[in-house]
Amino acid sequence: MKGSTNDIKRISDQIQRAAAVGNKLQLEKLMDEMIRACKNVKLELAEKKKVSNDIKLQRINTIPFVYKPVLRRNYYEGTYLEEFAERRTSELKDAKALDIHNRFWQNHEVLRGNVFGSVPAELIGKDAVNRLTYFGWDEISVNILEVQKLKCSMAKLVEYCELNYNHFLIVNEKSTNTKLILNYNI
Repeated sequence: MKGSTNDIKRISDQIQRAAAVGNKLQLEKLMDEMIRACKNVKLELAEKKKVSNDIKLQRINTIPFVYKPVLRRNYYEGTYLEEFAERRTSELKDAKALDIHNRFWQNHEVLRGNVFGSVPAELIGKDAVNRLTYFGWDEISVNILEVQKLKCSMAKLVEYCELNYNHFLIVNEKSTNTKLILNYNI
């Protein structure tokens, strides 16, 4: 779909140029091309939404977490995530919450997602929560969804989550071998 949205941006730029110079024939041609590109994106989204028939989720709880926000849009570029992880570890140590954080995430194996720093607030206590919020962490609620039926690939589950949740993790709870989706309400 990235290519399709890039096509829309490209066509939009061309429409602006054609309108600026008053080229009505080119403008009409570009408008038709834009309509086709938008229809293609809509078809791709509809196709991706079909996967929801292969996934059954049940919301089992909502839990308060503290969450370290990612402050860069393209966080995979350069060394941002490495530096982020170092700051996260340092802040968790300072708040005396690193061991609890690590035990929690060892018991909840992260399979996929786009959250890189969080821990349940109740596990670390109010003093640690206060210290982390001082460092810029946010107190948020997280919906815990149990994956009850999964008749698709992990890639399709990730696509489903990307379409439906802005911030999420797909985890495997090791004690029960259950897949969970953590939907962060940010």
